[in-house]
Amino acid sequence: SAALQFEARKHIPMDGTDALLDYQILGEDIKEMDKLNVLLVATTQRNINNHLNMMKTMKFRPGIVDSEAIGMANSYIIEHGLPDEGTHVFLNIGAVSSVLVVWGRQAPFFARDIQIGGHHFTKELMEKQGISYKEADDFKRSPAHTELVDKLQGKTEGDFSVSVAEHTIYDNLVDEVRRSLRYYIKESNESFFQKIFIMGGSAGINGLDQFISNRLNVPAEIYHPFAQLHHDTEHDGEFSSQYATAVGYAMRGLLE
Repeated sequence: SAALQFEARKHIPMDGTDALLDYQILGEDIKEMDKLNVLLVATTQRNINNHLNMMKTMKFRPGIVDSEAIGMANSYIIEHGLPDEGTHVFLNIGAVSSVLVVWGRQAPFFARDIQIGGHHFTKELMEKQGISYKEADDFKRSPAHTELVDKLQGKTEGDFSVSVAEHTIYDNLVDEVRRSLRYYIKESNESFFQKIFIMGGSAGINGLDQFISNRLNVPAEIYHPFAQLHHDTEHDGEFSSQYATAVGYAMRGLLE
């Protein structure tokens, strides 16, 4: 426990309150058989209390406190497992930030927070079109929002299209993902990314999956977490991907 806390303080800034640590032994290192890979998660008592108080306010009784990165990856991995070769990339686009996870059966676990989310998409659209935040948020989610499709097709005309050369917030997100994947290649010598699964509240933006796939040259798709569950719903819903993390938490709870 003392060694884990020492390692956590080297990598995760603490806020002065008591540190809370948990870990999962992943197994022997495939490259160095005398070593074990350990997944370490650390937070603080203050951070935990903030989340628990929010849950109590919503009249929920929390059962598990989990990492967002692990939860959203678990929503896919528990049912489908990890690829034997290369890795899968999971990109959860949240309200104000995104979480990136890279993981494979023979490849190390990597997670990174990216400080770009749906709020930044809406804010840029609001400023560019001179409309209210609510109008921009609604338009961003509608089929009429063809900005990314137009960029892929190189269109430069139209009320809501942009020049193919114009650098947008979506390009910033892709740049951050690319930078993370390059770092992963450097650290792990693993460069085979089988697929990018996009999830989160802004995953369903028109053309976002094709845009990310085109820019990174990796197949990408919108991940619908309900598709693997046995239920009577005829379809997953337009924005069901935003529930990926919640589904991951619930599935882990069932396994405990």
